[in-house]
Amino acid sequence: MGNLFFKLIFGILCFGMFVNNILAKDNIKEIQQLLKDRTSLDFKVISNSKDSLKGISFVVVESPSGERLGLLASQNGDYIVPISDGISANNSNNSLKLAIENVNQYNKNNKDTKVIELFKKYEEFILKIPSSNKTKNTTYMILDTTCPYCLQEVSMLDQYLKDSNLEILIVGILGQKAHNRAAGYYQELQGTKTREQKINLLKKVFKRDYSPTITNEAIATKMSEASLEAGVQGVPYIIKK
Repeated sequence: MGNLFFKLIFGILCFGMFVNNILAKDNIKEIQQLLKDRTSLDFKVISNSKDSLKGISFVVVESPSGERLGLLASQNGDYIVPISDGISANNSNNSLKLAIENVNQYNKNNKDTKVIELFKKYEEFILKIPSSNKTKNTTYMILDTTCPYCLQEVSMLDQYLKDSNLEILIVGILGQKAHNRAAGYYQELQGTKTREQKINLLKKVFKRDYSPTITNEAIATKMSEASLEAGVQGVPYIIKK
């Protein structure tokens, strides 16, 4: 959600006095127009719930890209705050928590769909490792070889492969070193055929001292850009099907 969220923080919080009458009247068209004036994006109000939140209006808007965002507004509309997540003090499922989770799950489902389409589109550049046991389950991963959290996932490779096939897309989005390593990986990927070769290559490129001299920068750039276009702004990104 990154860019959209921060754009709204700076674009929306500057106009509290302008929304005073708008939200109080629940004028959806005016809300949408005001959001467009402040962000240059055509948002669509999906819902505007006031009754269940005790003096707070929780508004859900949708951008042209299909991404949704929750906004908190005071009862009289003189203060509005974009929100993407929160921390629960207990396990209760209050209305606000459920509403935010709903928005986030909607966005996650949309992003997952785009990522799966990305894997299908660039199938030739995906590292596919079959499970050690027959299964219809597949785990999709987008990883960067310089990311410590991605390394943790690779260290659990055997666990994943017990009950799931793996499909892995390597990107280099965490700096020049990450890009160079991804480029080297794609050069070496062309020579991997067997399951053992694929596993060995994956472990090799995640070693700290991996510093390839033969690179395939065009593919590395294309895969990084494609993943960002699909909405992946952080790694590891994992989908289990």
